[in-house]
Amino acid sequence: MTTTMVLPLAPVARYRVLFADCDPMRIVYYASYFRLFEIGRAELFRGLGHCFADYVARGLYLAVVSASCRYRRPARYDDDLEIRCGVRALGRARITIAYEIGRGDEVVVDGETEHALVDDDGKPQRLPADFRALLAGASPDL
Repeated sequence: MTTTMVLPLAPVARYRVLFADCDPMRIVYYASYFRLFEIGRAELFRGLGHCFADYVARGLYLAVVSASCRYRRPARYDDDLEIRCGVRALGRARITIAYEIGRGDEVVVDGETEHALVDDDGKPQRLPADFRALLAGASPDL
């Protein structure tokens, strides 16, 4: 069973675009946004009190099984971006994270990543009860 929009999008981090993030036209290179998604994901869970380094120490990993990004407006060198992140869906062994990168009131990109929880051997695992309880406490809809 999957629950839809477990945690709504919320600001989790700010990011100043570096020259290294850009193509020769000083526009953020398309693949750079996936690194910003990762920053958002890490900060979302850190803000909830569940740093994923703790899961790695337990031999659990969030493997990316799909990723998408819709490019709405170009971001440029030195832009100050806000990373917004939320949990779109939660399954037994999978979680879908939603992202929005904004500049002021403009949405620059939005997207999502779907993750499967796996162990050190790459075998799928159920999402831990403490993680589910964390999301249940953060969302009255779960």
